[in-house]
Amino acid sequence: MCIAVICIGIASWSLDRATHRNKVGRGITVIGYDVGDLTTNQLSEKLQSISLNFVSTPVTIRTRLGDIQTTLDEIGVEINIQETFDKILKADNGSVITEPFRWAKSFFSTRASPISVRLSQDPNFTLPPSLLIKITEPIEPSWQISNGQVEYTPGVSAAIIDEKTIRNIVLAATATGANPIVVDFEIGERSPLTSNPEAENFALEINTLTQSGLKIIVGERNHTFSPNDVRNWFTFSLGSEGPTWSLNEPLVRGSIGEQLGGVVADKSELPEIVVKDGELTIANLSAKACCSKESAGLIYQAIKGGATSVNLELIDLTDGMPELLAAFGVSELISQATTSHPCCASRVENIQRFADLMQGLTIQPGESLSLNEVVGKRTEAKGFVEAGVIVNGELAKDVGGGISQFATTFFQASFYGGLDILQYFPHTIWFPRYADFEGRKGVESTISWPSPNLEVKNTSPFPVLIWPTWTGTSLTVSLYSTKYIEVDVSGQETRMNNFCENVQTTRRRTYPNGVEEFDTFTARYQPENGIGCDGKPTYPRPPDPPRNVTAEAGDSQASISWDIPEPEGSFDITEYFPITGYTVTTSPGNHSCSTSELVCIIDGLANETSYTFVVVATNSEGDSKDSETSAPVRPQLQPTPTPPPE
Repeated sequence: MCIAVICIGIASWSLDRATHRNKVGRGITVIGYDVGDLTTNQLSEKLQSISLNFVSTPVTIRTRLGDIQTTLDEIGVEINIQETFDKILKADNGSVITEPFRWAKSFFSTRASPISVRLSQDPNFTLPPSLLIKITEPIEPSWQISNGQVEYTPGVSAAIIDEKTIRNIVLAATATGANPIVVDFEIGERSPLTSNPEAENFALEINTLTQSGLKIIVGERNHTFSPNDVRNWFTFSLGSEGPTWSLNEPLVRGSIGEQLGGVVADKSELPEIVVKDGELTIANLSAKACCSKESAGLIYQAIKGGATSVNLELIDLTDGMPELLAAFGVSELISQATTSHPCCASRVENIQRFADLMQGLTIQPGESLSLNEVVGKRTEAKGFVEAGVIVNGELAKDVGGGISQFATTFFQASFYGGLDILQYFPHTIWFPRYADFEGRKGVESTISWPSPNLEVKNTSPFPVLIWPTWTGTSLTVSLYSTKYIEVDVSGQETRMNNFCENVQTTRRRTYPNGVEEFDTFTARYQPENGIGCDGKPTYPRPPDPPRNVTAEAGDSQASISWDIPEPEGSFDITEYFPITGYTVTTSPGNHSCSTSELVCIIDGLANETSYTFVVVATNSEGDSKDSETSAPVRPQLQPTPTPPPE
């Protein structure tokens, strides 16, 4: 009976196989997908679909520097569809002895067919940058001053990732059918040129050389700089011979100037530096100064040789004007700004007068300069005249109007010259003539008395000479000193605040020791003259007084007429707060009349009495000031007409 069952089973297998010829065997899967009973065409389509999903299989690459999370698609591993196709079809081709038993088992379980994978056939394939997250170049050690000592930051070896190896490891793991795929990968490394022990020894060498500080003798003066002072002069670099050090000359010269009583070495008189035909020169030439251009080299040799003191040479005019100017610290143009204006307006006279009062002033190291403190209140006695100003967000007039153009030009020169801006206040209305040299908004400031003010501070170790010049249509502010700070605009952001435009400018200042400082300046501009960020007038108020008041006398009465108010500037408050009426008042007698028209008649006046009249305009915010008084008129009794003869 057993033989009969086997014979029946084999016969059933043979019949089923004949029926399913050119189909995948029953119960066969590939990487978890059921492909049993599919025709070859169906299998081909199924494998295409599986391949698209397959590349998203997650991959974890474990390294000593941490795990890298990726996918087969990023690694460039894909299904070899043809080879996988062939393997699936062969999965049902067992021997006549074993295959009937597998066939019978397929009714109750599945069989997994192996998968065939390969690397991407794209010749331009590369691993994405996100997979090369580790350090691909070694980081050399560096040195810095910390707590008065030269310390080093250790170098870091480069991580070397061999793309071919990592792809083959993932390929081999994928061929096993694992999901998700986890592999281990050993990252190689390349060491820095300078080892950490060498870096440590170099720092120790510098600390030893400078442990006693350095006494610098200049003429009759001297000062002993502490070890910390001296170390702060150092700059460090790496060359083919290993780490080296040099001195930051601007820092050295600045330190000498600060500690030895300024740039003049042998007398208290400060140099009078002027600009003639665009060239710097010294008007008082008697002083000697520190120091010669060889000074930094002498200090370098003294430190390198382990000396504890050094004598520096004084120079005078015989050494040449350029070297003498360099010793004084005012040797070059460090910043310049120019703004333009129309010719011949009264404001131009004020701009040039302000510039004249500022020309030749010097800001010493560590000192600040306030425009309002230097020039004081602008008055006619000081040579200022009436011109346009901005009051409460509206254009108006005042003595000294227009000098905000000097403030803006000086602000831009100070901004790009690296000076600290202690006080500033941008205009509330934008004027295109105040754009900086790159056309930016927001790099500007206004000034008024007693505020807002513009105040700057010289944080460099060198004096800053202010030298404004002007033409009939432009103003230029030049700052002369020794270049100490590099300045650029690292970013600018503009956004709307209701109807106003806010401009935020970030300045980057880079010092000789590589330290960067950032400061931010914000300006807000109204949409137009007199209109605030809410779209309403910045200064709600009564109207201006009526104009051109005239009167015509009659019998015991007068007829008064006038014109509507006209503001001085381009902003008319009555467009937002309309006039609701006018009131006319007499003098003497205090008679009055009210109307919404531009003419009004007052009765009950005494004949043969002289009267004048003023008119007040009214809106929702109140009454205007009195108008100018009219010319006097005298009401008179009108004669009774004589009747014609009968």
